This record gives sequence, structure tokens and C-alpha cells, in this order.
Amino acid sequence: MKPFVILIPLLCFLPACVQFKNKPFSAEQSSADFSGRSLGDAGLKAFLAEHNAAGGSWSVDRLALAAAYFHPDVALARAEADEVAAGIKTAQMRPNPVFTFMPQYASFRAPVFTPWFFGPSLSVPIETAGKRSKRTEQALAAAEAARWRVSARAWAARSRVRAAMLELHGARENIRLLETEQTLHDEAIKKLTAQMEAGDVSPFELTQARLMLNRTRLALQDARRIAATGEARLAAAVGLPLRAIQSVKLDFSAFHRLPESGNSRRLALTRRADLMALLSDYAAAEAALKLELARQYPDVNLMPGYDYNSGQNRWQLGLNVQLPLNRNRGPIAEAEARRTTAEKRFLAQQATIQGELDIALAAYQASRAKATTAAQLAQEADAASDTTKKMVEAGNVSALELTRRQIEASAAKVALMAANLEAQTAAGALEDAMQSPLR
Repeated sequence: MKPFVILIPLLCFLPACVQFKNKPFSAEQSSADFSGRSLGDAGLKAFLAEHNAAGGSWSVDRLALAAAYFHPDVALARAEADEVAAGIKTAQMRPNPVFTFMPQYASFRAPVFTPWFFGPSLSVPIETAGKRSKRTEQALAAAEAARWRVSARAWAARSRVRAAMLELHGARENIRLLETEQTLHDEAIKKLTAQMEAGDVSPFELTQARLMLNRTRLALQDARRIAATGEARLAAAVGLPLRAIQSVKLDFSAFHRLPESGNSRRLALTRRADLMALLSDYAAAEAALKLELARQYPDVNLMPGYDYNSGQNRWQLGLNVQLPLNRNRGPIAEAEARRTTAEKRFLAQQATIQGELDIALAAYQASRAKATTAAQLAQEADAASDTTKKMVEAGNVSALELTRRQIEASAAKVALMAANLEAQTAAGALEDAMQSPLR
């Protein structure tokens, strides 16, 4: 009997082993892949179809989905979730038996049947107290927490997209309004210059008009600067190169009205993604405690064996049990402490969210009230401009007074736009506190 014959059954398992697969990766290739991204990507189209957003304009909601697909932060969270989920398979695995083979050779002076001694044995571990199911429960809870963190990252990506789109929308609207106001200031200066030369107005009035023109020009330059960088900010928020954003028409209709504040406090305090992740962390900590409690009960190792000695076949059956003298008290205490920490972490985050909701709701209500006042003032300025126009046509006031009223109306529109942007920013903060869009 050859010694290596015993190893033949073990060699039969080798073809079933998982083989290494090479996956080349380089900075140059990843940079080229990023440069080739676009909103026409086939994978993105399939992703949008899964979320019932296959068609339509590139609004905040659709670009937020594109960010969930492209942005590296969300992709990293998704990869981390897959990594944690892979632990479920590990948790479900049964421990492998251990095969031991120790042939011996004895040199005898007297003739013997064979000088070889063979003693193969097998150790079969048997887990007790449901440890595998508890280990699996812990892995499932950890995977659930990781999935909720993907949702939280996706919401953070949506928040960045909304903020970038609002900034770009505000800049473009301000450019339009300020260009009109600048034209009106130019007209006023021309009329004031003519009146000053005629001796009807003082140089001081002309100087004041020029100062107002200069302030408008500086504000216009700021708006153009923000608009110039706004598209780049939006592209970065989505996770695309700049040209991918420049090649599509953006839909800013979500910012044309102020949404209702809603009543989603209970939902935010019970179903927000980061809260659900912490709740799953608590479930994982509780499952870990159950596992440590189960480890008070020792596992059993069955050890059937065989011994071939001088022509004799001898069969054996051994039993290996670890004596639980310490009752696993240390790991149990640690697991209990981790469960308490997970509970306090959840409660702390819930309290933080409560404060965020109160602050965001108060800020939004105040900014909405300000925007309402700004809208009333803009209407009054328009009405005054219309009245002055009629007075000019009737010959009661000069054309300069009409230009002044038009400047005031234009400035009121700029102030209204600023108030609306402030309210929309506050609405975004409220959405972030709730992790739910306002409608």
C-alpha cells in the first residue's frame, strides 16, 4: 500500500477551487473612462428605466439619479455594501473537517508483516447552540446597514446636485435681470447728463447715478462668474465631465415655485436612511451578543480514525470538547457594551435630526415669508412704473422719472430673485433634514 494513495481523494477537490482572475487597473484607463462619460450612457439609460425616469428633461430629480449612478461617492458606498454582503456567504459556511495523515516507518530486526504504520484520522467540527444561524443573522443585519448607507450617500449626491442647479439657475436669472437694470442705468445717465448740461440737475445727482451703475456692473460680473463655474460645479456633483453637462438642456422648472413644507417629521425621525443604517447596526450588535452567548456552549469535534499496524486494522472514534470554564464572560460583556453603544448612537442621531428639522423648518418658513414680501414689493414697483409711464404720456412728469421707476422695479425684481433663492436654499436644507423631496 503506497502512502500517497491516501491523498488521491484530496487531490480530487482541487479542480473545484475558485481560480484567480486578473483584472488590470490603471490611472490612465480610469481617467479615459471618466472623460468618456455622458448622459447618453447605455447603463445610465437602463438605470433610469429601473427608476421610472427613462424619459423627460434633465431636471433635479433625473440628474440626481444620474449622480446616484455615476458619482464616485455612491459607487464607493455600493462597493462597500457588496463587500459587507459577501460576509453573509462566509457566515453561512459550515466549518470544514480536518483530515490528518501521519504515516510512520518502523525498522524491525525481526521479520514483520510490514514496517509501515498508517493512522489517517478525521476531525469533524459540529457547531452547537445555533451559532451558524446567529452568525448569519449578524451578517444580514450588517449588510442591511450597508445598503441603507448607499441610500444615504445617494441622497447626499442629490443634495449636491440640487444646490449646484439652484446656484446656476440663480446666476443665469441674475444676469438677465442685471443686464436689464444696467441698460436702464445707462439711459438714466444719458438723460441726467443732458439735464445737467441744461442746468436742470446738479452734478451730485449724476454722480449718484453713476455709483448705482457701477454697483450694478459689479453685481453682474459676480453673476457671470458664478454662472461660469456653475456648470462645472453641477458636472462635479453628478460625476461627469463638464462637456457632458454643457451638451444638454437643463430644466430649472423645480425652482419656479416654492414647495410646501409638508408634514414629514415622523417619517424623517423613523425612516431616514442614516437612521435605518444605525438601526441595522443595532440589530447586528444584538445578533453578535446572541452569538457570544451561544459560545458559552462548546462546539464538539468528532474524530473518527483508522490505524493500520502490522497487518491489523483498528478503527477509532474520538471526541474533542473545549471545557467552558470562563463561560465566555469577557466577549459577552464586550458585546453587551457594543449593543448599548449602538443604541445610544441611534438615539443621538435621532435627536440631532429633531434639531435639524426644527431649525430647517423655521428657516424655510421665515424665508418664504420674506419671499412673499419681496413679491409684493416687486408688484408695487411695477405698478408705480406703469403709473409713471401713463403720467409721462400725459406730459405730467419727465421721461427721466419713468426711467427711475423702471430702475426701482428692476431692483425689486433682483431682490425678489435673491429672496426666492434664499427660500429655495432653505427648502433644500429642509429636504436634507427629512431626506425627502418637498413637492
